[in-house]
Amino acid sequence: MGDAEASVTSNMLGPIRLTNALIEHLGRQSDAVIVNVSSGLAFVPLVIAPTYSAITAAIHNYTESLRVVLKGRIEVIELVPPAVQTTLTPGQQDNERFMSLDAFADQVMTLFQQTPTPREILVEGTGFMRNAEAEGHFDDTLAAINPFLK
Repeated sequence: MGDAEASVTSNMLGPIRLTNALIEHLGRQSDAVIVNVSSGLAFVPLVIAPTYSAITAAIHNYTESLRVVLKGRIEVIELVPPAVQTTLTPGQQDNERFMSLDAFADQVMTLFQQTPTPREILVEGTGFMRNAEAEGHFDDTLAAINPFLK
């Protein structure tokens, strides 16, 4: 299996299959919540990572649809992280442009404590991507996160 196909299987089909397997059980709970993790790249792609960007867009759309289908039964939230300093890819952990893992965790926990919990948890640094098209700055945002395109 190629890298792109493996990525789609784990990062897109994995959450979809897990959610589908748990919906009946979660629907019997009084306070069930499904949280799907996408990315700011769901809204403006990183052109050197087209498969990952497409997967996050798919997760975003899946979450939007799921929220409508499960309304009144199961709360559905989308967590939209920015680039975070993790060991996921080489050099990511030390990239000063990325949010520290501790700051990310602190902000996520704070945002989840809001009442009511937002349907989209937009972590700092993702709002400009989330709203780029609607606010008419998609091309500028695309260029900003893909500086090698200039």
